[in-house]
Amino acid sequence: MARAAAVVIATLAALLAFVGASGAGVTPDTTLLSRYAPILTLHPQERLSPVAVDGYLADSDLTVKAAGGTWVPTVIPLETAPEAARLDQRLCRASDGPDAASCYAAAQAVRGTTPTTYGAVFRSNARIALQYWLFYTFNPYEQLAPQGRFWQAHEGDWEAVTVLLDRAERPLLVGLSRHCAGVRRSWTRTPRRSTHPLVYVALGSHANYFGPATRPLDRVCWPPEALAVYDAYGVTLVDRTARGRVVRPRVVRITARSPAWMRYRGAWGETQYVGFPNVDPLAFGSGPAGPAFHDLWRTPVATPLAWPPG
Repeated sequence: MARAAAVVIATLAALLAFVGASGAGVTPDTTLLSRYAPILTLHPQERLSPVAVDGYLADSDLTVKAAGGTWVPTVIPLETAPEAARLDQRLCRASDGPDAASCYAAAQAVRGTTPTTYGAVFRSNARIALQYWLFYTFNPYEQLAPQGRFWQAHEGDWEAVTVLLDRAERPLLVGLSRHCAGVRRSWTRTPRRSTHPLVYVALGSHANYFGPATRPLDRVCWPPEALAVYDAYGVTLVDRTARGRVVRPRVVRITARSPAWMRYRGAWGETQYVGFPNVDPLAFGSGPAGPAFHDLWRTPVATPLAWPPG
């Protein structure tokens, strides 16, 4: 009888250990997202901040290309739109370049300017990736030089901050999106306030950095045609970060299916434009894709690990 009781006790202990290993001590996703949400420092001249997408969607037409090559509005659910679709903010024009920033800022102010980040959690056997997606309604990058103004502008701008944890929920590193890729830094070297990474946002481009400075852009992010023009003018493109307004974005949870706009496959903006001195703006590409259609979302651990130290 005693032997049978011992077997039962041992079995119960094993079951409790299994339940504890698989469930106990796991912090809820919303708690983790709140704990490590980034604190952003905007450039003193920055007019736009990361906001909820709702106002931008309300002010935008969903457009598709007609037979003649023009973009025409269509009325279909956003999540059913084809990949070639584009959102077009009807109140402002990206072709006006940095001068349009006042229009986008005014539209944003009417709809509300509560700083917002969209948070997602990815769990694997070895790592937990916390992603914080930041949406800016307009990207008015500008470089002033003795020869004149050089700029790139597009509607919609998705940037991201990643905090990578081990399975014991200990922070390992922080990854910051930046133009065509990103950089990473170990948690111990990351500037932070308590558990919140401190991120500096570049003026106009909204690229993310670990501190204030002026830094040359990575040439790999620019097409050869544009680089040839910049080289001919002797212009070095740089990002500028500085101590300005500090914002603590509220965290809104997202998944690949929710909200419905997460399933939108098209571009978050009309045609992109670039500007050079003494020429009309040139059309170049379209707005960015939404979070679920980036490599960072598809491979949330491997992507930031592959970024260079920064």
